[in-house]
Amino acid sequence: MERELKYIRSSWKYILIVAGVFIFSLIIGLLLSLKNLGLSENYLEVLKNSFGWIKTLSPIEIVLLIFLNNAVKSLFSIVLGAGLGIIPIIFIGGNGIIIGLIVNEVSKEQGIIFVLAALLPHGIIEIPMVLISAGLGFRLGYSMYVSMKGEKRDMRYELTESLHVFIKIIMPLLFVAAVIETFVTPLVVSMVLP
Repeated sequence: MERELKYIRSSWKYILIVAGVFIFSLIIGLLLSLKNLGLSENYLEVLKNSFGWIKTLSPIEIVLLIFLNNAVKSLFSIVLGAGLGIIPIIFIGGNGIIIGLIVNEVSKEQGIIFVLAALLPHGIIEIPMVLISAGLGFRLGYSMYVSMKGEKRDMRYELTESLHVFIKIIMPLLFVAAVIETFVTPLVVSMVLP
C-alpha cells in the first residue's frame, strides 16, 4: 500500500490539474443550465428515461452496476491517458459539465440540501477516486508526450504503477462508494425530503 500511496503523492500536480478541469467544467455546466433553462431540464428527462430500468434491479445488482460502471471508466481514464492525456481531460470535463447541469436543475426542484444529501455520502469517496484515475492517466499522457520529444521516460513503470494504484486503492474504494450509494445515500436523501 505504501508503494501506491507514494505514487499518488508523486502525481499530485497531475491530479490537481484534473481537479481544476473538473471544477471549471462544473461551473460551465451550472452557467449553461442558468443561461439555457431548458437544457438541464431536457438532460434530466433523458437521464430518467435512459436509466429508469435500474429501479427494477436488486440492491446487489445495483451495487455491481454502479461499481463496474465507475471502475471501467476509471480504468479507461488511466490506460487511454497514454494518448497524450487527452481522454482523461475530456472524461473529467464532460462529467463536470453534466454534474453542473444536473445539480442546478435538481436544486431548483428539490433544494440544495437535497443535492448535497444525494451526492455527499458516496461522492466524498467516488469523486476523489475518479479524479485520481484521471490524474494518473494525465501523468501517463504527459510522460508519453515528453518521451516523444526525446526525454527518457519509463512508460512501463508509469503504467504499472498506475495499474497498481487502480487495483489496490481505486477499485476497492469505488466498491465501497457503490455500496454507500445503494444503501446509505437513499436513507440520507429520505431524511431530508419534506
